[in-house]
Amino acid sequence: MANKSDIVVIIFWIGLSLFVLTFSFKLGLGNLRDPGPGFMPFLLGVVLFIICCFLLLKLLLKVYKRSEIVKEDHGHIYFWRIGLVLVSLYAYALLLETMGYLIATFILLSILFRSAGSKKWVVLLVSSAVTVLITFFAFTYLGLRFPMGILKWR
Repeated sequence: MANKSDIVVIIFWIGLSLFVLTFSFKLGLGNLRDPGPGFMPFLLGVVLFIICCFLLLKLLLKVYKRSEIVKEDHGHIYFWRIGLVLVSLYAYALLLETMGYLIATFILLSILFRSAGSKKWVVLLVSSAVTVLITFFAFTYLGLRFPMGILKWR
């Protein structure tokens, strides 16, 4: 039997991915040679949706043996984690232009990785930095321009 709190969290992320897909589509996708402002969020929304649906399906189909059940926190839903994610995403949207993509996204990913349960700070910070740099250079190569914020040089 699946843990109810896991199902609630996955359904939250599916809803968030659908929200991102809807609004990124409204921004305009463009095409591969000339991506629009909604292209990157749309791709990330698709990836998030696919992963969440896979996890939900896996969770619903999984059959636990009674001896393998680990006593968890009695189905406790960590609402503070959901709140932290929502506040972080809102702050990210507000500060992206001011701080710039590199700094704002690094901070956001660090918070998200930490709230997801990453225990080691070195792994958390390196993962955030690598993710930010890969996405920055990959999408810059495709012709997207990111807000530079305080790192703007001339």
